[in-house]
Amino acid sequence: MRRARSWRGGIPYLIAMSLSAALPASAQEQPDAPDEPASSVDRPARCRNPANPFRLRFECVGQTVDFLADTISRDWTGYRSELAKLGITPAISYTAQVMGNANGGRAAGITYAGTLEAEWTWNLEKLLRIPGLSLNFEAAWSTGRSLSADDIGNIFAVQSAYTSPSGGTNNVTLGEVYLQQRLFDDKLVIAVGRLAPGATFATLPVFDTYLNNGINGIPGSLPINELPFTIHPPGGEWGAQVTYTLVPQIQVSAGFFNTNPQAANGAHGGLDWTFQQGNNGVLSIYQVTYLHNQERTDRGLPGLYTLGGFYDSNDVMSLATGGGQQGNYGIYAMFQQMVYRDGGRDSNRGMTVWAETVVSPKSSVNVIPFFVGAGFTYQGLFPGRGKDVLSVGGIRGIFSRYVAHASAETVLEAGYRIAVTGGVGITPDIQYVIHPSGSSAIPNAVVLGAQLDVSF
Repeated sequence: MRRARSWRGGIPYLIAMSLSAALPASAQEQPDAPDEPASSVDRPARCRNPANPFRLRFECVGQTVDFLADTISRDWTGYRSELAKLGITPAISYTAQVMGNANGGRAAGITYAGTLEAEWTWNLEKLLRIPGLSLNFEAAWSTGRSLSADDIGNIFAVQSAYTSPSGGTNNVTLGEVYLQQRLFDDKLVIAVGRLAPGATFATLPVFDTYLNNGINGIPGSLPINELPFTIHPPGGEWGAQVTYTLVPQIQVSAGFFNTNPQAANGAHGGLDWTFQQGNNGVLSIYQVTYLHNQERTDRGLPGLYTLGGFYDSNDVMSLATGGGQQGNYGIYAMFQQMVYRDGGRDSNRGMTVWAETVVSPKSSVNVIPFFVGAGFTYQGLFPGRGKDVLSVGGIRGIFSRYVAHASAETVLEAGYRIAVTGGVGITPDIQYVIHPSGSSAIPNAVVLGAQLDVSF
Protein backbone atom coordinates (compact mmCIF):
# COMPACT_ATOMS: atom_id res chain seq x y z
CA MET A 1 0.00 0.00 0.00
CA ARG A 2 1.43 3.35 -1.01
CA ARG A 3 1.41 6.27 1.34
CA ALA A 4 -1.14 9.00 0.73
CA ARG A 5 0.23 11.75 -1.46
CA SER A 6 0.10 15.35 -0.39
CA TRP A 7 -1.99 17.84 -2.36
CA ARG A 8 0.22 19.97 -4.58
CA GLY A 9 -2.46 22.48 -5.56
CA GLY A 10 -1.06 25.47 -3.67
CA ILE A 11 -2.35 28.07 -6.11
CA PRO A 12 -5.96 26.81 -6.02
CA TYR A 13 -5.76 26.69 -2.23
CA LEU A 14 -4.66 30.33 -2.07
CA ILE A 15 -7.46 31.32 -4.44
CA ALA A 16 -10.02 29.57 -2.23
CA MET A 17 -8.69 31.17 0.93
CA SER A 18 -8.61 34.61 -0.67
CA LEU A 19 -12.21 34.28 -1.78
CA SER A 20 -13.27 33.20 1.69
CA ALA A 21 -11.55 36.15 3.28
CA ALA A 22 -12.95 38.63 0.79
CA LEU A 23 -16.58 37.58 1.04
CA PRO A 24 -18.82 39.56 3.33
CA ALA A 25 -20.73 37.72 6.02
CA SER A 26 -23.99 38.56 4.26
CA ALA A 27 -22.91 36.44 1.31
CA GLN A 28 -23.56 33.33 3.36
CA GLU A 29 -27.30 33.91 3.14
CA GLN A 30 -28.91 34.17 -0.28
CA PRO A 31 -32.65 33.95 0.15
CA ASP A 32 -34.63 34.05 -3.11
CA ALA A 33 -37.90 35.90 -3.33
CA PRO A 34 -40.61 33.24 -3.66
CA ASP A 35 -41.32 33.81 -7.34
CA GLU A 36 -38.06 35.38 -8.56
CA PRO A 37 -35.92 33.66 -11.21
CA ALA A 38 -32.27 33.00 -10.44
CA SER A 39 -31.17 35.90 -12.65
CA SER A 40 -32.72 39.08 -13.95
CA VAL A 41 -31.53 38.29 -17.47
CA ASP A 42 -34.12 36.79 -19.81
CA ARG A 43 -32.48 33.56 -21.05
CA PRO A 44 -33.56 30.00 -21.88
CA ALA A 45 -34.33 27.88 -18.84
CA ARG A 46 -31.69 25.39 -19.99
CA CYS A 47 -28.90 28.01 -19.72
CA ARG A 48 -28.87 28.88 -16.04
CA ASN A 49 -25.24 30.00 -15.93
CA PRO A 50 -23.66 30.99 -19.26
CA ALA A 51 -20.94 32.85 -17.35
CA ASN A 52 -19.22 29.53 -16.59
CA PRO A 53 -17.74 28.06 -19.80
CA PHE A 54 -16.69 24.75 -18.21
CA ARG A 55 -18.65 22.19 -20.24
CA LEU A 56 -20.91 24.96 -21.54
CA ARG A 57 -23.62 23.60 -23.82
CA PHE A 58 -23.66 24.75 -27.44
CA GLU A 59 -27.05 26.45 -27.24
CA CYS A 60 -25.91 28.54 -24.26
CA VAL A 61 -22.76 30.00 -25.87
CA GLY A 62 -23.04 33.77 -26.20
CA GLN A 63 -26.12 34.10 -24.01
CA THR A 64 -26.39 37.40 -22.17
CA VAL A 65 -24.61 37.29 -18.82
CA ASP A 66 -25.89 39.01 -15.69
CA PHE A 67 -22.51 40.24 -14.43
CA LEU A 68 -23.82 41.16 -10.99
CA ALA A 69 -25.55 37.83 -10.35
CA ASP A 70 -23.33 35.37 -12.20
CA THR A 71 -19.70 36.53 -11.84
CA ILE A 72 -17.30 37.45 -9.07
CA SER A 73 -15.57 40.24 -10.99
CA ARG A 74 -18.79 41.91 -12.07
CA ASP A 75 -18.19 44.22 -15.07
CA TRP A 76 -14.37 44.14 -15.00
CA THR A 77 -14.50 47.87 -14.11
CA GLY A 78 -16.37 48.58 -17.31
CA TYR A 79 -14.36 46.51 -19.77
CA ARG A 80 -17.13 43.98 -20.27
CA SER A 81 -19.62 46.70 -21.17
CA GLU A 82 -17.18 48.18 -23.67
CA LEU A 83 -16.56 44.76 -25.22
CA ALA A 84 -20.32 44.21 -25.44
CA LYS A 85 -20.59 47.33 -27.59
CA LEU A 86 -18.27 45.57 -30.05
CA GLY A 87 -20.37 42.42 -29.88
CA ILE A 88 -17.82 40.51 -27.80
CA THR A 89 -18.88 38.32 -24.87
CA PRO A 90 -16.01 36.82 -22.82
CA ALA A 91 -16.49 34.17 -20.12
CA ILE A 92 -13.83 32.74 -17.82
CA SER A 93 -14.17 30.05 -15.16
CA TYR A 94 -11.99 28.04 -12.82
CA THR A 95 -13.03 24.61 -11.57
CA ALA A 96 -10.91 22.73 -9.04
CA GLN A 97 -11.55 19.42 -7.32
CA VAL A 98 -9.57 17.96 -4.44
CA MET A 99 -10.47 14.30 -3.99
CA GLY A 100 -9.10 11.65 -1.67
CA ASN A 101 -9.42 7.88 -1.74
CA ALA A 102 -10.32 7.26 1.89
CA ASN A 103 -10.70 3.50 1.62
CA GLY A 104 -10.39 0.76 -1.00
CA GLY A 105 -9.19 1.02 -4.57
CA ARG A 106 -5.65 0.13 -5.52
CA ALA A 107 -4.00 2.54 -3.07
CA ALA A 108 -4.76 5.41 -0.74
CA GLY A 109 -4.16 8.83 -2.24
CA ILE A 110 -5.28 12.42 -2.62
CA THR A 111 -5.05 14.55 -5.75
CA TYR A 112 -5.93 17.97 -7.09
CA ALA A 113 -7.37 18.48 -10.58
CA GLY A 114 -8.30 21.83 -12.04
CA THR A 115 -9.34 23.54 -15.26
CA LEU A 116 -9.13 27.23 -16.11
CA GLU A 117 -11.29 27.79 -19.18
CA ALA A 118 -12.07 30.79 -21.35
CA GLU A 119 -14.85 31.19 -23.90
CA TRP A 120 -14.94 34.10 -26.37
CA THR A 121 -17.99 34.87 -28.52
CA TRP A 122 -17.87 37.63 -31.12
CA ASN A 123 -21.14 38.73 -32.71
CA LEU A 124 -20.05 39.66 -36.23
CA GLU A 125 -23.26 41.45 -37.17
CA LYS A 126 -21.80 44.87 -36.40
CA LEU A 127 -18.65 44.14 -38.39
CA LEU A 128 -19.98 42.23 -41.42
CA ARG A 129 -23.64 43.33 -41.38
CA ILE A 130 -24.77 39.69 -41.33
CA PRO A 131 -27.47 39.22 -38.66
CA GLY A 132 -27.03 36.14 -36.46
CA LEU A 133 -23.41 35.40 -37.46
CA SER A 134 -20.87 34.87 -34.68
CA LEU A 135 -17.35 33.54 -34.19
CA ASN A 136 -16.72 31.39 -31.12
CA PHE A 137 -13.57 29.91 -29.65
CA GLU A 138 -12.39 28.53 -26.34
CA ALA A 139 -9.22 27.40 -24.65
CA ALA A 140 -8.41 25.62 -21.38
CA TRP A 141 -5.48 25.21 -19.01
CA SER A 142 -5.67 21.83 -17.27
CA THR A 143 -3.56 20.95 -14.22
CA GLY A 144 -3.30 18.22 -11.61
CA ARG A 145 -3.58 14.44 -11.54
CA SER A 146 -6.34 11.88 -11.87
CA LEU A 147 -7.23 10.07 -8.67
CA SER A 148 -9.05 7.39 -10.66
CA ALA A 149 -6.09 6.61 -12.91
CA ASP A 150 -3.36 6.90 -10.27
CA ASP A 151 -4.93 5.44 -7.12
CA ILE A 152 -8.41 3.95 -7.49
CA GLY A 153 -8.13 2.16 -10.82
CA ASN A 154 -11.72 2.76 -11.96
CA ILE A 155 -13.01 3.73 -15.39
CA PHE A 156 -15.55 6.48 -14.58
CA ALA A 157 -13.20 9.23 -13.35
CA VAL A 158 -14.25 10.69 -10.00
CA GLN A 159 -12.93 14.14 -11.04
CA SER A 160 -14.66 15.81 -13.98
CA ALA A 161 -12.20 18.70 -13.57
CA TYR A 162 -9.36 16.43 -14.66
CA THR A 163 -9.25 17.33 -18.35
CA SER A 164 -5.58 16.93 -19.26
CA PRO A 165 -5.15 15.00 -22.53
CA SER A 166 -3.13 11.80 -22.59
CA GLY A 167 -2.68 11.71 -18.82
CA GLY A 168 -0.69 14.94 -18.55
CA THR A 169 -0.43 17.10 -15.43
CA ASN A 170 -0.15 20.56 -17.02
CA ASN A 171 -1.62 21.22 -20.47
CA VAL A 172 -3.02 24.11 -22.46
CA THR A 173 -5.47 23.14 -25.18
CA LEU A 174 -7.29 25.12 -27.84
CA GLY A 175 -10.85 23.88 -27.95
CA GLU A 176 -13.82 24.73 -30.12
CA VAL A 177 -13.32 27.27 -32.91
CA TYR A 178 -16.34 27.71 -35.15
CA LEU A 179 -18.61 30.04 -37.05
CA GLN A 180 -22.26 30.01 -36.06
CA GLN A 181 -25.24 31.31 -37.99
CA ARG A 182 -28.70 31.84 -36.46
CA LEU A 183 -31.66 32.13 -38.82
CA PHE A 184 -35.45 32.45 -38.74
CA ASP A 185 -35.66 34.05 -35.28
CA ASP A 186 -33.10 31.58 -33.92
CA LYS A 187 -35.15 28.56 -34.93
CA LEU A 188 -32.30 27.33 -37.14
CA VAL A 189 -28.73 27.31 -35.81
CA ILE A 190 -25.82 26.16 -37.98
CA ALA A 191 -22.21 25.77 -36.83
CA VAL A 192 -19.09 24.88 -38.85
CA GLY A 193 -15.52 24.49 -37.64
CA ARG A 194 -13.79 22.77 -34.74
CA LEU A 195 -16.58 21.37 -32.57
CA ALA A 196 -16.99 19.15 -29.51
CA PRO A 197 -20.03 16.89 -30.11
CA GLY A 198 -20.64 16.54 -26.37
CA ALA A 199 -21.50 20.24 -26.10
CA THR A 200 -24.64 19.65 -28.16
CA PHE A 201 -25.50 15.96 -28.08
CA ALA A 202 -26.30 13.58 -25.19
CA THR A 203 -26.17 16.18 -22.43
CA LEU A 204 -28.59 17.70 -19.93
CA PRO A 205 -28.28 20.75 -17.64
CA VAL A 206 -28.86 18.60 -14.54
CA PHE A 207 -25.54 16.79 -15.14
CA ASP A 208 -23.56 19.95 -14.32
CA THR A 209 -24.09 19.62 -10.57
CA TYR A 210 -22.19 16.31 -10.29
CA LEU A 211 -18.43 15.84 -9.97
CA ASN A 212 -17.99 12.34 -11.41
CA ASN A 213 -17.00 12.48 -15.06
CA GLY A 214 -19.33 9.59 -15.85
CA ILE A 215 -22.26 11.90 -15.10
CA ASN A 216 -20.97 15.43 -15.61
CA GLY A 217 -20.96 16.26 -19.29
CA ILE A 218 -22.24 13.25 -21.22
CA PRO A 219 -22.94 9.61 -20.26
CA GLY A 220 -19.67 8.01 -19.22
CA SER A 221 -19.70 5.17 -21.75
CA LEU A 222 -19.89 7.41 -24.82
CA PRO A 223 -16.33 8.84 -24.86
CA ILE A 224 -14.96 5.45 -23.75
CA ASN A 225 -16.61 3.53 -26.59
CA GLU A 226 -16.51 6.31 -29.16
CA LEU A 227 -13.54 8.65 -28.64
CA PRO A 228 -14.63 11.16 -31.35
CA PHE A 229 -17.83 11.71 -29.30
CA THR A 230 -15.73 14.11 -27.26
CA ILE A 231 -16.25 17.09 -24.99
CA HIS A 232 -13.92 20.01 -24.45
CA PRO A 233 -11.73 20.06 -22.63
CA PRO A 234 -9.83 18.06 -23.78
CA GLY A 235 -10.70 17.77 -27.49
CA GLY A 236 -12.62 18.79 -30.57
CA GLU A 237 -13.20 17.68 -34.16
CA TRP A 238 -13.70 19.30 -37.53
CA GLY A 239 -17.39 19.16 -38.28
CA ALA A 240 -20.72 20.79 -38.95
CA GLN A 241 -23.95 20.63 -37.02
CA VAL A 242 -27.44 22.01 -37.28
CA THR A 243 -30.25 22.45 -34.76
CA TYR A 244 -33.79 23.29 -35.80
CA THR A 245 -36.76 24.06 -33.56
CA LEU A 246 -39.75 22.57 -35.38
CA VAL A 247 -42.24 23.89 -32.84
CA PRO A 248 -41.48 25.41 -29.42
CA GLN A 249 -41.67 21.92 -27.85
CA ILE A 250 -39.63 19.91 -30.38
CA GLN A 251 -36.01 20.43 -31.40
CA VAL A 252 -34.08 18.25 -33.86
CA SER A 253 -30.30 18.22 -34.28
CA ALA A 254 -27.77 16.55 -36.54
CA GLY A 255 -23.98 16.66 -36.64
CA PHE A 256 -21.21 15.29 -38.85
CA PHE A 257 -17.69 15.14 -37.48
CA ASN A 258 -14.19 14.07 -38.40
CA THR A 259 -12.90 11.07 -36.43
CA ASN A 260 -9.26 11.94 -35.79
CA PRO A 261 -8.58 10.22 -32.43
CA GLN A 262 -5.67 12.50 -31.54
CA ALA A 263 -7.74 15.64 -32.08
CA ALA A 264 -10.61 14.17 -30.06
CA ASN A 265 -8.23 13.63 -27.15
CA GLY A 266 -6.70 17.12 -27.34
CA ALA A 267 -3.28 15.97 -28.53
CA HIS A 268 -0.67 18.60 -29.38
CA GLY A 269 -2.54 21.25 -27.41
CA GLY A 270 -5.65 20.88 -29.54
CA LEU A 271 -3.66 22.08 -32.57
CA ASP A 272 -3.83 18.77 -34.43
CA TRP A 273 -6.15 20.07 -37.13
CA THR A 274 -5.44 17.34 -39.69
CA PHE A 275 -8.36 15.54 -41.27
CA GLN A 276 -7.08 12.09 -42.11
CA GLN A 277 -4.62 11.12 -39.38
CA GLY A 278 -6.01 7.87 -37.99
CA ASN A 279 -9.32 8.59 -39.68
CA ASN A 280 -11.13 7.36 -42.76
CA GLY A 281 -14.72 7.86 -41.77
CA VAL A 282 -17.34 10.22 -40.40
CA LEU A 283 -19.13 10.33 -37.05
CA SER A 284 -22.79 11.24 -37.62
CA ILE A 285 -25.13 12.00 -34.69
CA TYR A 286 -28.89 12.56 -34.76
CA GLN A 287 -31.02 13.75 -31.88
CA VAL A 288 -34.56 14.85 -31.09
CA THR A 289 -35.47 16.71 -27.90
CA TYR A 290 -38.88 17.35 -26.40
CA LEU A 291 -38.97 20.60 -24.41
CA HIS A 292 -41.69 20.16 -21.82
CA ASN A 293 -42.96 23.39 -20.22
CA GLN A 294 -39.75 25.25 -21.10
CA GLU A 295 -41.35 28.50 -22.25
CA ARG A 296 -41.57 31.29 -19.69
CA THR A 297 -45.33 31.43 -20.20
CA ASP A 298 -45.76 27.72 -19.35
CA ARG A 299 -47.22 27.05 -15.94
CA GLY A 300 -46.35 23.37 -15.62
CA LEU A 301 -43.18 21.80 -14.27
CA PRO A 302 -40.31 21.92 -16.81
CA GLY A 303 -38.64 18.88 -18.31
CA LEU A 304 -36.31 17.77 -21.13
CA TYR A 305 -36.58 14.44 -22.97
CA THR A 306 -33.88 13.43 -25.45
CA LEU A 307 -33.48 10.49 -27.83
CA GLY A 308 -30.46 10.15 -30.09
CA GLY A 309 -28.13 7.86 -31.94
CA PHE A 310 -24.75 7.85 -33.67
CA TYR A 311 -22.89 5.98 -36.38
CA ASP A 312 -19.13 6.02 -36.94
CA SER A 313 -18.07 4.71 -40.37
CA ASN A 314 -14.39 4.64 -39.38
CA ASP A 315 -12.39 1.46 -38.78
CA VAL A 316 -12.38 0.52 -35.08
CA MET A 317 -10.32 -2.00 -33.15
CA SER A 318 -11.86 -5.33 -32.29
CA LEU A 319 -11.70 -6.31 -28.62
CA ALA A 320 -12.00 -9.95 -29.66
CA THR A 321 -9.20 -10.21 -32.23
CA GLY A 322 -7.19 -7.00 -31.93
CA GLY A 323 -7.75 -6.39 -35.63
CA GLY A 324 -9.98 -3.83 -37.32
CA GLN A 325 -13.72 -3.73 -37.84
CA GLN A 326 -15.65 -1.18 -39.81
CA GLY A 327 -18.27 0.91 -38.13
CA ASN A 328 -19.68 1.48 -34.69
CA TYR A 329 -23.09 2.69 -33.58
CA GLY A 330 -25.23 3.28 -30.52
CA ILE A 331 -28.41 4.87 -29.21
CA TYR A 332 -29.07 6.93 -26.10
CA ALA A 333 -32.07 8.25 -24.22
CA MET A 334 -32.22 10.62 -21.25
CA PHE A 335 -34.54 12.97 -19.45
CA GLN A 336 -34.79 15.39 -16.58
CA GLN A 337 -38.12 16.40 -15.09
CA MET A 338 -38.98 18.72 -12.23
CA VAL A 339 -41.46 16.87 -10.03
CA TYR A 340 -41.86 19.40 -7.22
CA ARG A 341 -41.58 23.18 -7.25
CA ASP A 342 -41.26 25.37 -4.19
CA GLY A 343 -42.70 28.71 -5.25
CA GLY A 344 -44.32 30.22 -8.33
CA ARG A 345 -43.80 29.29 -11.97
CA ASP A 346 -40.53 31.28 -12.22
CA SER A 347 -38.97 29.55 -9.22
CA ASN A 348 -36.04 27.19 -9.76
CA ARG A 349 -36.36 25.71 -6.28
CA GLY A 350 -37.58 22.15 -5.97
CA MET A 351 -36.81 18.56 -6.97
CA THR A 352 -35.78 17.35 -10.41
CA VAL A 353 -35.36 13.66 -11.28
CA TRP A 354 -33.29 12.35 -14.17
CA ALA A 355 -32.30 9.11 -15.88
CA GLU A 356 -30.14 8.07 -18.83
CA THR A 357 -29.19 4.99 -20.78
CA VAL A 358 -26.80 4.23 -23.63
CA VAL A 359 -26.82 1.02 -25.66
CA SER A 360 -23.84 0.26 -27.92
CA PRO A 361 -24.75 -3.20 -29.30
CA LYS A 362 -21.41 -4.22 -30.85
CA SER A 363 -19.76 -5.76 -27.81
CA SER A 364 -16.79 -6.76 -29.98
CA VAL A 365 -15.70 -3.12 -30.28
CA ASN A 366 -17.37 -1.37 -27.31
CA VAL A 367 -15.81 -1.64 -23.86
CA ILE A 368 -19.15 -0.78 -22.21
CA PRO A 369 -22.05 -1.95 -24.38
CA PHE A 370 -24.67 -0.99 -21.78
CA PHE A 371 -24.77 2.05 -19.52
CA VAL A 372 -27.47 3.38 -17.21
CA GLY A 373 -27.77 6.19 -14.69
CA ALA A 374 -30.38 7.91 -12.54
CA GLY A 375 -30.68 10.40 -9.72
CA PHE A 376 -32.25 13.60 -8.47
CA THR A 377 -31.35 17.16 -7.52
CA TYR A 378 -33.02 19.47 -5.07
CA GLN A 379 -32.43 23.21 -5.25
CA GLY A 380 -33.21 25.27 -2.17
CA LEU A 381 -33.57 22.41 0.29
CA PHE A 382 -32.98 24.62 3.33
CA PRO A 383 -34.65 27.95 4.17
CA GLY A 384 -32.53 30.91 3.16
CA ARG A 385 -30.41 28.78 0.81
CA GLY A 386 -32.44 29.11 -2.39
CA LYS A 387 -29.51 28.64 -4.77
CA ASP A 388 -27.83 25.67 -3.06
CA VAL A 389 -28.25 22.34 -4.85
CA LEU A 390 -28.27 18.83 -3.39
CA SER A 391 -27.34 16.17 -5.98
CA VAL A 392 -27.71 12.40 -5.56
CA GLY A 393 -27.18 9.87 -8.33
CA GLY A 394 -25.66 6.68 -9.57
CA ILE A 395 -24.32 5.17 -12.79
CA ARG A 396 -23.54 1.63 -13.87
CA GLY A 397 -21.56 0.44 -16.87
CA ILE A 398 -21.58 -3.22 -17.94
CA PHE A 399 -18.36 -4.35 -19.60
CA SER A 400 -18.11 -6.30 -22.83
CA ARG A 401 -17.65 -10.04 -22.55
CA TYR A 402 -14.42 -9.53 -24.48
CA VAL A 403 -12.90 -7.51 -21.60
CA ALA A 404 -11.22 -10.10 -19.41
CA HIS A 405 -12.07 -10.33 -15.71
CA ALA A 406 -14.51 -7.40 -15.83
CA SER A 407 -18.23 -7.41 -15.05
CA ALA A 408 -19.63 -3.96 -14.23
CA GLU A 409 -18.58 -0.77 -12.46
CA THR A 410 -21.08 1.18 -10.37
CA VAL A 411 -20.59 4.66 -8.92
CA LEU A 412 -22.87 6.29 -6.34
CA GLU A 413 -22.48 10.01 -5.67
CA ALA A 414 -23.93 12.65 -3.34
CA GLY A 415 -22.89 16.29 -3.30
CA TYR A 416 -24.15 19.62 -2.02
CA ARG A 417 -23.22 22.80 -3.91
CA ILE A 418 -23.12 25.81 -1.61
CA ALA A 419 -23.73 29.04 -3.52
CA VAL A 420 -21.27 31.24 -1.63
CA THR A 421 -21.90 34.36 -3.70
CA GLY A 422 -22.55 35.30 -7.31
CA GLY A 423 -20.16 33.26 -9.42
CA VAL A 424 -18.67 31.16 -6.60
CA GLY A 425 -19.70 27.73 -5.37
CA ILE A 426 -18.22 25.08 -3.08
CA THR A 427 -19.38 21.45 -3.33
CA PRO A 428 -18.53 18.86 -0.65
CA ASP A 429 -18.88 15.45 -2.30
CA ILE A 430 -18.79 11.73 -1.54
CA GLN A 431 -18.59 8.89 -4.04
CA TYR A 432 -18.67 5.13 -3.62
CA VAL A 433 -17.08 3.09 -6.41
CA ILE A 434 -18.24 -0.54 -6.57
CA HIS A 435 -15.99 -3.00 -8.43
CA PRO A 436 -13.55 -0.47 -9.95
CA SER A 437 -13.05 -1.27 -13.66
CA GLY A 438 -15.51 -4.12 -13.17
CA SER A 439 -13.03 -6.13 -11.13
CA SER A 440 -13.89 -7.89 -7.89
CA ALA A 441 -10.15 -8.03 -7.17
CA ILE A 442 -10.01 -4.26 -6.55
CA PRO A 443 -11.68 -3.24 -3.26
CA ASN A 444 -14.65 -0.90 -3.42
CA ALA A 445 -13.52 2.70 -2.92
CA VAL A 446 -14.87 5.50 -0.74
CA VAL A 447 -13.93 8.87 -2.20
CA LEU A 448 -14.25 12.15 -0.30
CA GLY A 449 -13.57 15.60 -1.66
CA ALA A 450 -14.80 19.02 -2.67
CA GLN A 451 -15.06 21.29 -5.68
CA LEU A 452 -14.50 25.02 -6.00
CA ASP A 453 -16.05 26.67 -9.05
CA VAL A 454 -15.57 30.34 -9.87
CA SER A 455 -16.99 32.40 -12.73
CA PHE A 456 -14.90 35.52 -13.23
